[in-house]
Amino acid sequence: MDILNEKIINEVALFFEKNIKNKRIELYDIVFRREKYGWVLRIFIDGDCVGLDECVLVSKLVSRWLDEVDIVPYENYRLEVSTPGANREIRTFDEFKKYIGKYCKIKMKGHDKYGRINYKGYIKGIQDDYVILYVEEENKNFEIEYDKIKKANLDVKF
Repeated sequence: MDILNEKIINEVALFFEKNIKNKRIELYDIVFRREKYGWVLRIFIDGDCVGLDECVLVSKLVSRWLDEVDIVPYENYRLEVSTPGANREIRTFDEFKKYIGKYCKIKMKGHDKYGRINYKGYIKGIQDDYVILYVEEENKNFEIEYDKIKKANLDVKF
């Protein structure tokens, strides 16, 4: 990522922290990049009851602020505000704690101590450096070493 794009992301994050973040709305991620049809500033928000109304509110506040400060040097760009969705990535050990009780899928960096690479199950808890995952089909808890996780996402079980 170039320095200008990083500066824009940092400025937007700072504005969000100072002017929008509250108990209901938190910043999940910001992406600013060139895509097929031009530049896109994508803001992902999260929270217990975040929906369309909160996305519209954040979009209006950020858009108004961007017009005032004029930190984006590109004449045409799109601002998009959304939630990370039902299959959001679990990016940190603390996020596993936040999502206890939720269904997820985990891909390991290689075979773990159980000889597995993939898991699907419910996050039961965290302990030391392990994620405790309950795999319903096997009626078994697995202790998964956090450092060996390549990727994890919340998932929807049908």
